[in-house]
Amino acid sequence: MTEPAPGVGSDPRMLSTTARRTNGGWAINGHKWFISGAMRADFAIVVARTESGPSWFLVDMDTPGFRIVRDIPTMEPFDIGGHAEILLEDLHVPADALIGEEGKGLAQSQLRLEGARLFHCMRYIGLASRAMSIAQEYASRRESQGAKLADHQMVQAMVADAHIQLYAARQITVDVARRLDAGESIRHHSSMAKVFVAEAVYQVADSAVQICGALGISEDIPVSMILRMLRPFRIYDGASEVHRAAIARRALAHGLAA
Repeated sequence: MTEPAPGVGSDPRMLSTTARRTNGGWAINGHKWFISGAMRADFAIVVARTESGPSWFLVDMDTPGFRIVRDIPTMEPFDIGGHAEILLEDLHVPADALIGEEGKGLAQSQLRLEGARLFHCMRYIGLASRAMSIAQEYASRRESQGAKLADHQMVQAMVADAHIQLYAARQITVDVARRLDAGESIRHHSSMAKVFVAEAVYQVADSAVQICGALGISEDIPVSMILRMLRPFRIYDGASEVHRAAIARRALAHGLAA
């Protein structure tokens, strides 16, 4: 979905890639970037604007007119499949490449994103927990100022806060998962979970780096790698600021109790 300016980013109404009907199919033109996984994928789901509105199309990566420009370097270069920049130039696909109903792309995207936010929360909680476990083990054996790091109150405070943050993150994630299993709409709750967990896990990983000191910013242990993996979560699947605005609008419009 994501496009360079002035195309779509956090605002799906800015979608600029187009798909027009042709004899027996569609012609797609547009410019995408930060498309996760595209460097190793065999097919793509392309979001493009038709006469009826945003729509989804299933496209084989080797289709003429589908060109990967580059793998965009990011702070997480180890991410499997990279983050590609893609040009779609007179890309012709058959009529049955359309996924679902024409013009229903935004509704389909929202349905996908609600679950995706929750699944990201799950795996990022695991990564943050791993980072703190490494930091705790390091603090238990490293000495400074005549005592183990684990005996210093400032280190203890960071460890305690990390456990509190991860406990809260797990509870909010489990609650939203329960709502999803029950068939409820989780649009509002998944937004709250995404914002809270994204900020909590990054703080935990940042504390893990701090506890490990110079070793924490090195490549000798995976803590710095985890920190870099967690930072983009405040942007992926909707920036925290966008979610906060949406949460507040729904709360105020519908009189939702806090």
